[in-house]
Amino acid sequence: MFSHANCSEIYKIKPIKFDISNSIIFVPIKTSSQNIITNDLKYTKIENTNGVELELLNSKFDIQPEELNFSEGYLKDFKIAKNGQNTVITLIFKDNYNIANLKIGNINNNLLVTITPIQPYNMNYYVNTYRESDAYTKDYRETLAITTKNIEKNETPVVNVSNINKTSMNEIHQAFANSNYGNQEVYTNVVIEDLSKTFRLRSKYYLAEAKVLDNVFRLVGVGAEAIQKPFLLPNPMRMVFDMPNTIINPELHNTEINLVNGDKLKIAQFNPTTTRMVVTSETAAQYIPVYHPDSQTMILANPKNILTTHISDKKANIVKFNFQKSGKQENFIIEFDKPLCYAVKRTSEYLFIYFLNAEKYNDSQFQSVKKNTHYSDLSMHLLSTGMRLRLPEQNRENISTFISPDGKVFKITCEQKQIEPVLTETQTKDLAKKEGTITAKPKYTKDKNADVIVIDPGHGGKDCGALRNNIFEKDITLSVSKKLQAILQKKGYKVYMTRTDDTYVSLEDRTIYTEGINPALFVSVHVNSCNSESPKGIETHYYHENSLELADYVHRHLIKKITNTTNRGLFKSRFYVINHTTVPAILVEIGFISNTAERNELISTQRQQATAEGIAEGIVEYLKNNK
Repeated sequence: MFSHANCSEIYKIKPIKFDISNSIIFVPIKTSSQNIITNDLKYTKIENTNGVELELLNSKFDIQPEELNFSEGYLKDFKIAKNGQNTVITLIFKDNYNIANLKIGNINNNLLVTITPIQPYNMNYYVNTYRESDAYTKDYRETLAITTKNIEKNETPVVNVSNINKTSMNEIHQAFANSNYGNQEVYTNVVIEDLSKTFRLRSKYYLAEAKVLDNVFRLVGVGAEAIQKPFLLPNPMRMVFDMPNTIINPELHNTEINLVNGDKLKIAQFNPTTTRMVVTSETAAQYIPVYHPDSQTMILANPKNILTTHISDKKANIVKFNFQKSGKQENFIIEFDKPLCYAVKRTSEYLFIYFLNAEKYNDSQFQSVKKNTHYSDLSMHLLSTGMRLRLPEQNRENISTFISPDGKVFKITCEQKQIEPVLTETQTKDLAKKEGTITAKPKYTKDKNADVIVIDPGHGGKDCGALRNNIFEKDITLSVSKKLQAILQKKGYKVYMTRTDDTYVSLEDRTIYTEGINPALFVSVHVNSCNSESPKGIETHYYHENSLELADYVHRHLIKKITNTTNRGLFKSRFYVINHTTVPAILVEIGFISNTAERNELISTQRQQATAEGIAEGIVEYLKNNK
């Protein structure tokens, strides 16, 4: 127990934060103590008003005194001011508010005031756990009309404190409910409840703890967890997870934790309402968030490291499917008999949802409910642990997922995207320029061909590409591409080439050809050059966001195969063939023809074969992870 003489070094009040529903007031307190000293908190009912004062003794004050007036909700006025060595928070409520509903809690030694009771878990309310972007996050934006005015120093009256025995918060609430309070009754030695163990906040998440558990990152807090659509950053490869409407424990700001394999997680308060988590790893693109049934705990992990020890031992069964339509929005709802442990992964083509602790479902009911709806292409697959739901993203937009507060009802929402007309084979051919020659007949289909790949050997014919010492880029790219085609065909893939001999094909024809086939992916093979002879190494280029994951897989496998060169990394570049191709498309610079040593390797069968194998292995891994 700290004495009052030392308390001035313990408490440091930070800026106050309000919940959007005007139900929660969060008071961050920086303290060196292991626990808030209950003797240092006074709770007082204010004479002739429907209000209370919360006074924290011997505390520092890091914000300006202020008064806020609320136009909505039960809270009418909020005031925070310095009173000598103490900090005083004054709460004035509207006349129709029952102060018996007021609760004071402790979350990781931060003060939390809840104005209304937490709603029962069977209420008609869902927490948005995944969303495409912040363009549809109005439910996380402050909508209250709040006005402020300056207040004079010591405006809040000083209350004389009498020596009263310790009183639990439950007893205080009961006393309020019975309306037996005398004017300016004061309670000291208040017992503060730990809300992180007993309550869930409705619309805000407080991230209290982040640590390593086995080979995953474990995040623990209280509130409503949500992840915005993650995105990748290259050099080094990083996956960025943003949590909207989330506040972190101040001690976590700009901290970094590490797995044994070297993967890193850095956490920061990105802006006042968003927490940003960045995973740095060679396999960052594979990381997914896993939500636990308590709706308070989350794991960030590579799926291969999610063991059964990280999954709830309470098995859940699907008891009901339902489809709802409201205007443009279409909902597919799944009800479980137990709280759900689940994960969400987004690729360029699909939204995958893993029900990790689920065991059984009625397939005939599933097929019946989705039939004749826009969710007819939704598929369910049983896994060794749980189930996987796959939703194609084609012709859909504004996809979001929701979970009910009791963790038993899962909802997917989306809107149908306007479908652009597909060109016929004749229409597409009419667009091609006569100067180009396409050597394989394209298969014009509306749906993407999952096992079809287009390889684009750079340059050709009159376009020699880079050259040194009578060695042409066009010859190297064609040779490597043919080897790549042979490897992929042996693995069962159907491979088209934009050219199969020394023929000139325009850039426009290459993209028209690819769009006509509509393959799973497109890879263009090139050789780099420079005025200086010293640069060497491998670069992989992408342009559209849906191509970054493919670029990452291929580049990593190339670097593993070609060990005696430089890893020049990933680049976002506006090359024509990857800019004008809608399927995942990358351009690989397999080495420098201007570097004498690397040029001699590039023309060797050994280097060309290793290059083809590296690209093929990256393609295969990408396709397996994006089925």
